[in-house]
Amino acid sequence: MRDEVIRLGSEGQLVGIVSHPPGESPAGGPDPTGKSAPGPSFIILNAGVLHRVGPHRLHVVLARRIAAAGMAGLRLDLGGIGDSIASSDAATFRDSAVADTRAAMTGLTELLGSARFVLLGVCSGADNAIATALVDDRVAGVVLVDPPAYPTRRSQLRDLRTRLAQRGSAREALRWGLRVAERRARLALAMLGRTTAEDPPSEGRELPPVALFGTRLTTLVDRGVRVLAVFSGIHGPRYNHPDQIFEVFPALRGRLDHRYYPTANHTFTELAGQAELIADVTAWTTTASRFG
Repeated sequence: MRDEVIRLGSEGQLVGIVSHPPGESPAGGPDPTGKSAPGPSFIILNAGVLHRVGPHRLHVVLARRIAAAGMAGLRLDLGGIGDSIASSDAATFRDSAVADTRAAMTGLTELLGSARFVLLGVCSGADNAIATALVDDRVAGVVLVDPPAYPTRRSQLRDLRTRLAQRGSAREALRWGLRVAERRARLALAMLGRTTAEDPPSEGRELPPVALFGTRLTTLVDRGVRVLAVFSGIHGPRYNHPDQIFEVFPALRGRLDHRYYPTANHTFTELAGQAELIADVTAWTTTASRFG
């Protein structure tokens, strides 16, 4: 494969590096014989505000591995991140990310001839991938690494069982249970003390309501978009079983693909976990006719 720095967008404001498959022209690019349509290209979106190399160079290794397997892979800087200029007049960062991703797809069509795309995002990048796929039919697949995750009664029981087992003696388990109850009581009091709807307690990443997220996934798979949902082991009761996504959304069983890495952290710091993720995503993405 070979890497090429490219500028995308109407004013060249977006910067990315495309990894081309072996050969003079990218696999999936225009067929010189004119006998077949170009295949899809792979676009990796920023993970939060990290620039295009991704956490622990995950995006670099993944794009090159996918290119070596036959599909062009772009690691992209959205506007205002890395080397790209923020030029969108969108009202929110999400709207700007969607506009930039769509501009990148248009640019890759001009450069490579690709008419279909597979998007990958980690965390907020997964949210941006979903938002883009919902409004653009050119998206044929999405790889969602740690998308929104929601607890179920079963997952809460599994988490409780694990935590109790870690406490050892019954006395330690009782003390732990009392501390948990105290924390929950404090949270309940904090909620009662809120004066406005705009003053919620900080809980980190804002998740959409579970029903809304389920509707978004269903809309994509109904349209024929292939979905690979990937979950690391950081979620506690929000995700602690390989099939938990189907505990939350049973109607999606058999309609999307999923992976669970219970020993991996959110950014796949450990090389063994990162290697497993890259191998799985590459195999899933480059399977023949998957996005035909």
